[in-house]
Amino acid sequence: MGNISVTSYGKTRIMGIINVSPESFYKDSIKHQEDEIQDTILRMQNNGVDIVDVGGMSTAPYLKTLIPKDLESKRLHNAISAIRQISNIPISVDTVRSDVIQSLLKLDVNAINDVTGLKYDKKMPILAYEQDLPVILGAYLSDRENLQGDGDIQDTISLLAESIRIAKKCKIDDDKLIIDPSIGFFRKDGLNPFYSKTLGMDWYVRDIDIIANIKLLMSLKKPICVSISRKSFIGSLFGLAVEDRLIPSIIAEMYSVINGASLVRTHNVKETKQAIDMLEVIN
Repeated sequence: MGNISVTSYGKTRIMGIINVSPESFYKDSIKHQEDEIQDTILRMQNNGVDIVDVGGMSTAPYLKTLIPKDLESKRLHNAISAIRQISNIPISVDTVRSDVIQSLLKLDVNAINDVTGLKYDKKMPILAYEQDLPVILGAYLSDRENLQGDGDIQDTISLLAESIRIAKKCKIDDDKLIIDPSIGFFRKDGLNPFYSKTLGMDWYVRDIDIIANIKLLMSLKKPICVSISRKSFIGSLFGLAVEDRLIPSIIAEMYSVINGASLVRTHNVKETKQAIDMLEVIN
């Protein structure tokens, strides 16, 4: 991603989250004005961030958040333009729509974070190949797939393997692919098209199962990204509000790093960097 490498054997990288979608679940991550976006980027860089992930439309399953492509593009264009005025930091764009990425190419974006694993927009893998962009592949159950499980680790591996096949079919290089088990995106019901419908176990139990068994994702031989920070499964387990989920987030992130995660997508750059530094000292 830009001048930053993300590999399954190298240094653990930190991806900071910036949302310009007012509906996003963690309100402290939402930035609207140019100056607050720039202040956030400078603070993240001072705290050791490697990459920033910028989102213009929330994909939380429990929110009705589908917005027009033009609005998503406008939000992202304004935010990324503000960042590019002050920083050359690698930027990942959190979107499922290829037209949105296309509208941002002149701003030097460096990666695509597609929570649907290239399955929602059939043009996305083609664009990723043509622009030579790395892709974070989210685990996603599309309508045409017949998975009858509950989203557990073996189901997740199968879904990610299908996304890898889609990428290979479109000739995206293997070293451009990162996998993400999509913590928080498997539900029995949802209000937008970007979640995976599951049977059986409750969604928060699924999320814990994935983290507990994340080492098994290494069988896919791709760098692993985890996005655990302040997610709602922590609230369901411990009855904690979003602002009180920092410590459980860090513990789950570090467990994931110990067991193979190479990229941590987080709202908490400073604390996550300190925790990773401590792990490196211990090891």
